[in-house]
Amino acid sequence: MQHTRERSSLPISGRKSSLKFPLIFWFFTRVVILVAFLAAEPHGVAGALGNWDGAWYGSIVHHGYAFATDGKKYNVAFFPLFPLLSTILVRAGIAWPLAGALVNNFAFLVAMLLLYRYTCICTDERTARWVTVATCASPPSLFCSVAYSEGVFLLFSAVVFWAVCRRQYLYAGIAAAAAAATRPFGAALAFALLISAIVERRNAREVLAAATGLIGVVAFPAYCLIRFGDAFATVHAAHAWRHVSGFDGAGWLALARGALLGNINDRVSLFLIAVGIPCAMKYHRSLNPMAIFFIAFSLFLILFAGPPISVGRYIYACVPFLIVLGIWFRRFPFIGYSAAVAGLAILFLDAMAFARFQWVG
Repeated sequence: MQHTRERSSLPISGRKSSLKFPLIFWFFTRVVILVAFLAAEPHGVAGALGNWDGAWYGSIVHHGYAFATDGKKYNVAFFPLFPLLSTILVRAGIAWPLAGALVNNFAFLVAMLLLYRYTCICTDERTARWVTVATCASPPSLFCSVAYSEGVFLLFSAVVFWAVCRRQYLYAGIAAAAAAATRPFGAALAFALLISAIVERRNAREVLAAATGLIGVVAFPAYCLIRFGDAFATVHAAHAWRHVSGFDGAGWLALARGALLGNINDRVSLFLIAVGIPCAMKYHRSLNPMAIFFIAFSLFLILFAGPPISVGRYIYACVPFLIVLGIWFRRFPFIGYSAAVAGLAILFLDAMAFARFQWVG
């Protein structure tokens, strides 16, 4: 069965697709999360939105960055663009963490709409629907609705792919810079954009425009160098959480053991890895070179960034994995429906656990 029309770098053509499905499914899955929060913390939903990393982002919003070379945990481990956007709402009178959750949810919604349209162009509308299901029903989508940066990162990633599709490399470079200022994996996207432009032999102007994404890669280290005298303050602060640098074989074995023993979140992480990588290889013709480079760089960071903490969230944030999952579900609908039902059930349980301040990866 043919799943692709043309490579995603070709100009847009054909009829426009309706955005009704992604809007409805996004809304439905967000209601699932809200109901879970209400069931877990009926009197503290707003506060629960800022659990775990949300508290660190909140400290940035209210007090700015802090760092010292004493091995303790500091908020400089978290990148600045999401708290900066959230600060706008806080100064407008919306309290944290609700402000952060609003920014994250809105960004996730726009990201879904862009990703839906992009997938319609690259494949077809049925596949775009399955990509929507894979994105919204996946348990890590929980982190696109609380005071975290996942939704914002997905938005800028989707803008990069959309802009490259239209050969608007300056917009792609700006979006890649924003992604790199939102999460560490944005650096993988920025480099993927630049290298793909070179490999595809784009003209000098487009390559230079793509290179603007590197501004986001160097901006935060430059800030840390000026503010704290340490360009790698983010890396050093993150070490307080991870303790191990490079490939952590023991950590991966522990992840596999947890999955075998029934840990739901470890199973979700292994599912995304075990399915996402083979699907990316099988359906690589549906991806442009930038997507392939993005996958390769992301996997490198996942494998060699220390313990596989929150690996499911990292895989989920790589847009090409969501696309190939959607293609796989389109090819095998029974698997797609089964994964959607299981994903929604786990999403509900994870949302309840998160609201109760229990670790869900």
